[in-house]
Amino acid sequence: MKYIDALRKYNEGKDKWCMPRKGSEDYLNIIKMVKKISKIKKIKGVKDAKGESVKNADKKIKILQAAIKRKLAINKSKSNNVISNIKSSISKISKKPSYKSNSRIFSNDILKNIKVRKIQGFLRDKLAVNKHTLTNRINRFHLLIRRLSLLKNNDCLEKKTFNNAKGFTIKNIINLEKKIGTESKYGTIYLTSIPNFIGKYPIATKVMKYDNDNINEINIMWMITNRILLKKVSRHFLMIYGSCACTKRIAEELKLISINELADGDLKMLVDIRDVVANNELLLNIFFQTFISIASFHNLTGFVHKDTHYGNFLYQINNERGYYHYICDGKDYYLKSCKYNIIIFDYGFARKINENMNNNQIVMSESKYIFIDYTRILNAFMNKKKGWGNYEDLPTNRMHDIIINIHNILNNNIYYELTSNVKNNIPYSKRIINYIIKNIFLKFTPKDMFITIRPPNVINEIPFRID
Repeated sequence: MKYIDALRKYNEGKDKWCMPRKGSEDYLNIIKMVKKISKIKKIKGVKDAKGESVKNADKKIKILQAAIKRKLAINKSKSNNVISNIKSSISKISKKPSYKSNSRIFSNDILKNIKVRKIQGFLRDKLAVNKHTLTNRINRFHLLIRRLSLLKNNDCLEKKTFNNAKGFTIKNIINLEKKIGTESKYGTIYLTSIPNFIGKYPIATKVMKYDNDNINEINIMWMITNRILLKKVSRHFLMIYGSCACTKRIAEELKLISINELADGDLKMLVDIRDVVANNELLLNIFFQTFISIASFHNLTGFVHKDTHYGNFLYQINNERGYYHYICDGKDYYLKSCKYNIIIFDYGFARKINENMNNNQIVMSESKYIFIDYTRILNAFMNKKKGWGNYEDLPTNRMHDIIINIHNILNNNIYYELTSNVKNNIPYSKRIINYIIKNIFLKFTPKDMFITIRPPNVINEIPFRID
């Protein structure tokens, strides 16, 4: 039996001719049908030991055709369920979040709240202009950690007044001088100072309830700081400088604090700037970094984020020029630097990825969560009519079409992932970023922005890892 004949059987009763993608389960079933029926036909005319024709060959063929046809029908039903499930998930995550940028503290908030800013020579010389290079971020960490090491893990906040404003202190080692941003159920942010040390407000402190989600977030931040940032494995995360969990009987929402590095803003603020969303090359660079930060979070921490809206991607102003060197699956890639370094943040909903590759249901469930981490943030790069943008005419039609194409490419990937019965020992989090690099980054990159040949002006000596 020829493949085309089996394909006709596959398409019987369908309004449109459908060609299964090579490698898909339906494709493999058709090939299987071709081989088995061809084998039966070969023995159809052969005589047995008594000289009689082999019986029931035609019957065997019909039975086999019917069985495979039923299997294909089941697969079609399964595929329809998967498509329906994907559409339902996309509909839920496309809803614009209620997040407002003023719920967080950024470096500009410091300038607004300080009339005179005294900065020591170390900051003025190296950290003022290039304060967000990874090397200088690490230098700042070591400088601050010496003083913050005086804090104990079980230290508690004590009420204190600063210029008639109510705040807190911990043994006068750190002062939480001014509440800033909108208070939320996820915590309150304070402008923070270390008395007689590197200016007035070098850091921010988040005060929150002592619960599993917040404890998990702090643990993840310490892991990221110690294992990733300090070892220069990635630049797409924010540092934590210290944390305390009070053991005394005080208000629950005051029991847990984390002392964090500051960012300059978030992705929502960027896509609200017309000059940013009108610049396709800049916006694509930001988009590529956003996807790289998601992949780095999945693969370097082993967690799925589960809350990838545009408020959970921060940025730091970047003055480095050249290309950043990345490694993924043993291959070298180079991304051109731009004005903004994108950082994935807020791990309150993050959950460890279950890597039980032998349980198909677990694999499918984890794949879906990983897929949603990527697809949800696509809405941030679409205009007001279709996504979370602030303008009806921006991003440009060209950029909008690119994002729609990317959405379709990712949908095809998850459809195959959830309908295929082919087992894979490589985690989906690693496979999908390779798929993204090949089918999205290299396909939609502007000229010389994302390249595979090493340029002369590589910025980082140690390549950043994505997987």
